[in-house]
Amino acid sequence: MAITRRTDYAVRLMYELAQLPTGATLSIRDLCEAADVPDNFGASLAAYLIAAGLVRSESYNSHLMSLARPAEEITMGDIVRACEPEFSLAQCTNDPESCSRSHCCGVHLLWTELDAMVWERLDAIALAAVATGARGTCASDRITSGLSGLTSTA
Repeated sequence: MAITRRTDYAVRLMYELAQLPTGATLSIRDLCEAADVPDNFGASLAAYLIAAGLVRSESYNSHLMSLARPAEEITMGDIVRACEPEFSLAQCTNDPESCSRSHCCGVHLLWTELDAMVWERLDAIALAAVATGARGTCASDRITSGLSGLTSTA
């Protein structure tokens, strides 16, 4: 399954907030403009991000936004879960009852393992690393190296 537009836009909003100096705020309108997100969509996304404890709103009308935690403490997994808590590569991993073969299917097992790898990778990438363009080494790099065998012709 593809990441939804909601999640894509939420990542953009979080990226822009991570660019701000510590303690700075941005109006929801300016945030949406910076992230190239439609205002009405951005305003509805803010509610998801606030509920997840990722964003804080300030001012009398709650239209000034900032990160609720340092960008180093927010993972890409946190952001995706805020918008798509049931994200999965295949329907059968979220709803095994939707497929009569789930209990005995090797493909189901493959999708389940790949889902775990995707979530592990997303949980290992800090928003700060994405915001600075950094791609440091982390424990999840072994996941990437483990995938190289899947594309090998040997």
